[in-house]
Amino acid sequence: MQKYIKVLLGIVLLASTLMLTNCDSPLSDEPLNDPSKISPTLTIERTYDNSKALKGEAIAYLWDKNFNLVKIKDGGVSVNSTALTLGYLITGGPYYETSGDYEINQYTNYTITVEMSNGDTYDSQVRTQFQDLHTFNIPATFSHTDSIQVTWADIIIDHSMWIEFSYGDDSGAGFINVDVPEDSVGTGSFTIPSDNFTTLAGKTVQAKLVSEKFGTANEHFKTGALISSKFAVIQECQIN
Repeated sequence: MQKYIKVLLGIVLLASTLMLTNCDSPLSDEPLNDPSKISPTLTIERTYDNSKALKGEAIAYLWDKNFNLVKIKDGGVSVNSTALTLGYLITGGPYYETSGDYEINQYTNYTITVEMSNGDTYDSQVRTQFQDLHTFNIPATFSHTDSIQVTWADIIIDHSMWIEFSYGDDSGAGFINVDVPEDSVGTGSFTIPSDNFTTLAGKTVQAKLVSEKFGTANEHFKTGALISSKFAVIQECQIN
């Protein structure tokens, strides 16, 4: 099971990278009735931001075979019967998300429905984590040559966990991901080796601790479709 989850995590990280370079798919220009032509990445996300404010959202990226993003003509996406809004990345790729703050609760079933052009609907389901993830302790300032200890609470065992360090400044934008080993997830503590920070020297970064729990994507979609629940906490750090 853990090996299966790690494979899916790799797909998620690949999708994150592709979102920086993709564009609008040709499938967006005509009616789309065949779900096997798209491979959705569907996410329920509950996040405490740097100011401790809680935000919830649902996001849907619909990928074609060339990893371009699809909008469904005369169709759309909804979560528990609430319609998602169509938006566009800076690259021009379309995606769907809830507008404003959407309440995400613990241990709750969420169904994300993709509606095709002809009105046919395809449901994917996930149950959110039983425990909240509300505390993430990381030094506010540290050197890129330091190995640092981070801790978190509550402890969410048996789910994939990683830390994403992202930045955006005059020099550009970027991110790195640090996987939390399986045997550290349940302890609530992990020491991040210093070699992860080499490219982040001199950066103000958003450190985001993420716990991800996978659900069941609709079997009619193209291989690679997934739905997951992400609980996350963000802290801002200065890496010298």
